[in-house]
Amino acid sequence: MKKGLTGLWLLVVSAGFLRAAATSQGDGRQARAVAIAAPRPDYPYEARRQHMVGRGIAILEVDPSTGKVTHAYMAQSTGYELLDNNTLSTFRHWRFQPDTVKMVRIPINYTMRGEVLTTVRVDAKPMDRVLAPFLGEGTVLNGPMPQYPRTVPWTEKRGEGLYELRIGPNGHAVKARVLKSSRDAVFDQITVAALQNWRLRRGPMIIELPLSFRLTSTKYSVGIPKHP
Repeated sequence: MKKGLTGLWLLVVSAGFLRAAATSQGDGRQARAVAIAAPRPDYPYEARRQHMVGRGIAILEVDPSTGKVTHAYMAQSTGYELLDNNTLSTFRHWRFQPDTVKMVRIPINYTMRGEVLTTVRVDAKPMDRVLAPFLGEGTVLNGPMPQYPRTVPWTEKRGEGLYELRIGPNGHAVKARVLKSSRDAVFDQITVAALQNWRLRRGPMIIELPLSFRLTSTKYSVGIPKHP
């Protein structure tokens, strides 16, 4: 991949209105303790504008051999399809350490008043637009970027790494690995996990993707670094 590729994915921790807690069904342990990637759902603007609030319970079925979520559904609806779909869309990207959990129950509460907690909100340029000059427009069908877990203390950190993504003939990610570490083990881990969920319109191909990140106590950004 050519150097000089530009694009920015910004995830900002701001005042939000969401609470989520996860437990492993059967043994009662906190599932977040074994989560490799656990992005929090944002509160959709349209839902906030219409003052949609509600409590629900999501169930995640996990393949214990890989730690990937294979199925997600609402055992109890929040009362709004928009909130349910937003919740499930995010939880499908959760990933756990292999051989730890098979099913996870997640109570979730969207509220416009009362306790104000924090959540990660995403303002991102679509990967297809960023990579269009190199791969062609419409090539990237699904390109989630790594989200730094809130289970790890957010302190002042930054790094830049290089990652390899192998795409199979059907366009699905086959393997992702670290070519050059960012010097932050957590970022390397969540990056590999996120890349393994990529899907392209065609394959096979090998993509070398440079990524940089910056973390503070209140802000996280990840993007493709600019080089002279």
